[in-house]
Amino acid sequence: MIPLCVVLLSGGLPDNAAETASEALKNRGFEVFAERALAGLARGLAPEAFHSGGRVLIAFNALMSESSPRRGKAFAEVEVEKAVHLLATALANAPDHLRVAEDARLAEILARDLLSPEEFERLEALIGERRAEMSCDLPVLADLSRFKYRAKVELVEWNGQKAVKKTFRRTAMDAMERELAFCDDIAPRSGVPPRILDRTENAIVFECIDNTLKIRRLLGFRLPIPLPLSKVRKMADFVRLAVARGWDPIDLTPRDNILIDGSTGALRAIDFEFAHRRETPVRAEESFFLSGVPEAATVARPLNQAMSEDPYPSKWRPFTGLSKHSFLHNPAWMQMIERVLVHPIWLTVRSAGAILRRRRHAAARDDLLDAVVLRYR
Repeated sequence: MIPLCVVLLSGGLPDNAAETASEALKNRGFEVFAERALAGLARGLAPEAFHSGGRVLIAFNALMSESSPRRGKAFAEVEVEKAVHLLATALANAPDHLRVAEDARLAEILARDLLSPEEFERLEALIGERRAEMSCDLPVLADLSRFKYRAKVELVEWNGQKAVKKTFRRTAMDAMERELAFCDDIAPRSGVPPRILDRTENAIVFECIDNTLKIRRLLGFRLPIPLPLSKVRKMADFVRLAVARGWDPIDLTPRDNILIDGSTGALRAIDFEFAHRRETPVRAEESFFLSGVPEAATVARPLNQAMSEDPYPSKWRPFTGLSKHSFLHNPAWMQMIERVLVHPIWLTVRSAGAILRRRRHAAARDDLLDAVVLRYR
């Protein structure tokens, strides 16, 4: 399988639609190889309205289905499905103006229609080059990657010990720079970030943290069990240190990247690809990672709608058991009372609403994907 994604854009979209689509694809690990006029597509799979001024993007993801392929609901490859959902939310009226090939085989058929044999050979060679760039020269013990949008994460053997190697895509070198800058500044002042053991042009080797923080699930849903209060207070100390140093670690949440070191019991945190250095320090309450990223902010941001609003209710409070003010300011005895008396009531009300919101989101997502999938005829 050649890891391709072919995107058809109708002529009714704004002039910057191809640029918007290319950026969305990049944020899901795809690179656009070529853009062509839709009129050059011989197979006529797109609706007739697409052909007047329509464009085609031919993109590839060198790491797509590198291990066992995962199937999406509407698309054969889950990597394509995630990219399509982001595309469809980035473009206005996507069902009328967007179509994406349902699998890599159809994408290859369309790409061969639009590219000359020489161009297709260059595409295959470029995919090989990207895979070589992302290969690991250390013994790999396990693939720890979650999505591989920006980097491939592997458990490796480094100098006779276990370590974690994070190899960044060529399109995500800015993420590597942010992570290095944050760790280089904060790690000498705090034991929370991972220690950097080695670095190359496109990779960082971190210490391996034996995480004992267990994630409990029920019917596929993660149970929002608060961390021990002692760890929550250590987390607040880390938050205050980061903002005092001018950092806004935008993607930091106890839901996603907080660990507890099995060898020491210490609070740890990983993944600082979105860490932003403010011009001047701000109060923790005003930070993006605790209060949301304003639409006008010119920062790299996670692909998560919750970060455009206040992320604390969904990404922090279920795991701290505290209001934002209490987390940052209250003494331990007041926090203990809040966790015992207030938090159970808050969580019950919140959870009931969250189930309904998740069902509505899933239904809307599935309808949107079904509307833009381009199938064989």
